[in-house]
Amino acid sequence: MPLSEKAAANILRLLNTEDERNSALAFRLLNSQNAVEGFLLSLCGHFMTSREEERLALRNCLRALLRITAREWGCSSSQQNSLMWLLNYDPEQEKADPERFLSTLEVALAIDVLPLARYIYACTGRCARILLRRGDSAERCGLLKTRIYDSPYGRALDLSGLQLGILPDETYQFSNLEALCLNYNRLAFTDVFAFQRFRRLRFLGLAHNKLERAPDGLPLLSSLEEVDLRGNPMEMGLFEYLRHPLKEKLRVNLALERGFTVDQFSEEDVACLLKNWISDTDYGPLLGLAGKELRVVPPAILRYPQLVFIDLRNNPIAFLPPWLLRMPRLREIYCYRGVEYNPAYLREGLTVYRDDEAEPPGPVEEAPPWLANLEAFPAELPVKIPVEGLRGR
Repeated sequence: MPLSEKAAANILRLLNTEDERNSALAFRLLNSQNAVEGFLLSLCGHFMTSREEERLALRNCLRALLRITAREWGCSSSQQNSLMWLLNYDPEQEKADPERFLSTLEVALAIDVLPLARYIYACTGRCARILLRRGDSAERCGLLKTRIYDSPYGRALDLSGLQLGILPDETYQFSNLEALCLNYNRLAFTDVFAFQRFRRLRFLGLAHNKLERAPDGLPLLSSLEEVDLRGNPMEMGLFEYLRHPLKEKLRVNLALERGFTVDQFSEEDVACLLKNWISDTDYGPLLGLAGKELRVVPPAILRYPQLVFIDLRNNPIAFLPPWLLRMPRLREIYCYRGVEYNPAYLREGLTVYRDDEAEPPGPVEEAPPWLANLEAFPAELPVKIPVEGLRGR
């Protein structure tokens, strides 16, 4: 018989007293119902997703239950220490790692954390790696569905940051995708034949993987408009890139050529090169040209009217041309103090920072758009715990 909500509330009150005798009583009650594992997983789920006062009270309860469980189940001193480390978990910290939390819990207590992984994913979108690695095919398919959203390229699937070495087989069920984002994984394949089923694919994101060269077979993806290969252990020299038949579609790490500068190429070629140095920030696109050995500001920049920030630092540039100061969406230019410009041409709303007066904005950190789909992911904790009563204690 599953643990009732009333019984769960009583056990929670016993644990919250921080009295060792009450903790032992709570454990015996749970053990008599074969509910220690389920209650512990549920308590961890609430602790990992709660905030403020409620979370502090849950921390006290979790500490008490972990201590008595570790002792009763014969955990070693090192395992007990690792369990106490879990109490430091704070979902609001940037480096909070829920998968490490689950792994520590599983190793120390030998319990199945898959139900907890489902709950954390449904609440926050994290722990997807555990579910893709250990869930069944239906669960993996359900997870992939939650990561599909409408992008500028159309119907998109985001599998970034999951440490994937290969694509899950269930990915191929979504052959009508128009964008596939696989950034920040461990992909190292050298061909794209695996993507041939995605005949409508317009965007392929492979940035920050382990690719050592551009994948073969890219021309076979006839609808492809852009492939992002930046952040991989591969570089293309400027000449090599400009000779590549897919240069209009590729975004790669570029290596400067000895004896040549970017502004020595034709405006068409410079415009093609520039797109590799454009990145998204929370406030708009940034063109990062710092250290590119520019002697003049390339007019090809005008082909990117959407730019909001331009970083020109560490370049032997003498002046900023009037046309640059009049670009409609440009808000900030970063350069060195010796760079001159005519303030009369400075558009209202544009600021020129010289020397180290300011730093360009960092990479985009907006929440992924697919997070809104998580409500459709089925997940319940093993035991219903009425944690609301802990608030304000």
